[in-house]
Amino acid sequence: MAAGFAQGRGLDRFDAEASAVLRSRMQIDGHATYASVRPSERWTGVAGTGFLVTPSDPPRKTAKPACRLIVPPNQAFADHIVAGVAAFANNMGELLNCGLASVTFHYEGGTQVLTEPSVYTFTAANGEVVSYLGWWCTLLNDGRHGDAQLYIDAKPRDATMQNRVIGPFLFLPSKTVHDLELEVAPSRPVLAGQRYQSIVDALQFCAERRCDRPLIRIIEQRDDYLFGSLRGAGAYVTAKGYATIEATVPVTIIGTREHADATPRPRYSGIRFKGPNITLDMATADRYFHERKGNQYWYDGVRVINSQGRGQLLPRLGGPRPGGFTSWQPWLTECDVSDLPTTANGASLVRGCTFTRCFADAVSEAQCVIGSRFNDYDAYVDWAKDVPALTVRYVGRGSKATLQLSGDNNAAKRVFTARVDGEVAGTFTTDRFYTVATGRNSSVVRWINSLEGWTATLHDDTRRASVLSRRGGKGAGFAETDCRDAPLELVTMFDYHGDFYQQNTPAAWTIENVIVSGNVITNFAGQCFFISSASPSRDFVFVENCFHGKPGVTGYNRRDHFFSQLDRKGLKSHVVLAHNSMTQGWLLRTTGGFTADRYCLWTNNVLGGLQWLGPPQPTIRLAKNYLFRDPRVPAGAIETEVGGTETELFAAPQHGNFTPRGKLGRAAFTPALTWDSVGRRFGPASPPGAKSR
Repeated sequence: MAAGFAQGRGLDRFDAEASAVLRSRMQIDGHATYASVRPSERWTGVAGTGFLVTPSDPPRKTAKPACRLIVPPNQAFADHIVAGVAAFANNMGELLNCGLASVTFHYEGGTQVLTEPSVYTFTAANGEVVSYLGWWCTLLNDGRHGDAQLYIDAKPRDATMQNRVIGPFLFLPSKTVHDLELEVAPSRPVLAGQRYQSIVDALQFCAERRCDRPLIRIIEQRDDYLFGSLRGAGAYVTAKGYATIEATVPVTIIGTREHADATPRPRYSGIRFKGPNITLDMATADRYFHERKGNQYWYDGVRVINSQGRGQLLPRLGGPRPGGFTSWQPWLTECDVSDLPTTANGASLVRGCTFTRCFADAVSEAQCVIGSRFNDYDAYVDWAKDVPALTVRYVGRGSKATLQLSGDNNAAKRVFTARVDGEVAGTFTTDRFYTVATGRNSSVVRWINSLEGWTATLHDDTRRASVLSRRGGKGAGFAETDCRDAPLELVTMFDYHGDFYQQNTPAAWTIENVIVSGNVITNFAGQCFFISSASPSRDFVFVENCFHGKPGVTGYNRRDHFFSQLDRKGLKSHVVLAHNSMTQGWLLRTTGGFTADRYCLWTNNVLGGLQWLGPPQPTIRLAKNYLFRDPRVPAGAIETEVGGTETELFAAPQHGNFTPRGKLGRAAFTPALTWDSVGRRFGPASPPGAKSR
């Protein structure tokens, strides 16, 4: 078995010394499991079509392993590149050896079979040395250059399951990694084909020459770089690789002045922002817009910030920013992200990232989330709270006066109806666009004051009227409410709530093949997992995650109100929760109408509780879990231990230290995993939950 890994970022040149270093690291219990694969002699080169016989993923008849690429594809390499996947399957109640018999890499006719995962250690684009457990293989450049296709075939140990084949993934063995190199320096003269004064001018040159893998290097330190759009009629979305943007000095990119909402829309697909010298400041910019064609955006080791802070109120919206910083299934690797909402929803990969002071959902509908940290994810501190907006009072001659508001929180149209002695005195329809006429609190005040016998006092006009409600009403509309005998106070409240991982409802766009592994979530205000859609949930695997709920006890942020949930009528097939440590409980809401198959598994978890809400479904295996806070053992559960409190069972979960102690530390279960997320072996009898990082 050839040793083909090299120390570095996957594109550094291979040498014997680096290979020796990696041989010492790429081991589990002393047995190296890495491998390399060469294209076969029948490789078709530049016109490469991948397999001579393309493997097929047959129609689903039963469960399959979850298997996701954890290295972005579409990369060029001059010598070799390391590709890897995370892959897991339930093998009749356990996931030893990740539940797999093998993972096979097929690369242009060449084949390499791996029978164990391994830990790959390398220096990431942000300069940090990182390690990930996965199934790793080196693709070698043998001097034939062109388009090479990679397929991966994950074979489960359980013979009643199907294999999962993913691919093809394009990789580009090339003579040089980049087919063009340009510089950007705003204060220096333009040198056509060499140096430009703006990022978009450099991208324009790349697009006009139809480059597949250019490098744009920013060499001048500034904090006001703009990111505009390509000129001309069409976008450039056909590049095979990435346009890599990196910087030799610290720089900040702030968006664009071309659009009213400052949305960067380069109209160039396959952009890779690379390295810690690049900071994307989203304070004045909406998310980076993707054309939904061509390669995704790749954020590789960069910083993404909102310099105005998590509670930034956008004057043009009368509320928080509408989304995070990117769109359309991006790749995020070893990034540092702060003060933004919905930071990684729908991502193809979130690997080794850190998210701080963010809000709303975190990684909902993402396909693969591994080795990342999330701290202080909280929408309640700034948004899901009551802010006094206006006070209404009827002072006319009528004996009864009421005000009513229809419509959900932040609906496109909501209708106020004022009545005097049961007769309608007037109606007013709000919008959610913060317009002067109908979108602001002052718009409502102006209308009320125009009604005979009515008066309104404005307290705050910074937030839009579409989120008005009564105090404590959670932003919802309200029935006829007296305004004559006492003043009526209205508040604004943005009904933002956080889910770490949610399937969207009613219809999800990610319905199968999800891996969430080795993550640490602390001070999270909301639900951790909400697998609750009318769409199917197939082959969803959550292993070795640590989750700490923020101890909110007042207002809308009530920690005891948050539960992770399996709900709604979508089919639940091969949904697995193993070796997670959670301060939050789970509800299995069969009243929602879901059906589950026998591949669903909850095992070796430490949970704040685990309960059926509705009739038990014996197809879901509940085994070897430890329950506290709510120590009731659910029907059908076996080998369950209970007792203790959060402070008694974990060392310091609010800081990410879930080291078991007390009764939990003495619990001895047969583990369901062979190794944790960084390659440490579980003992033959270990406390349940995740190993502390």
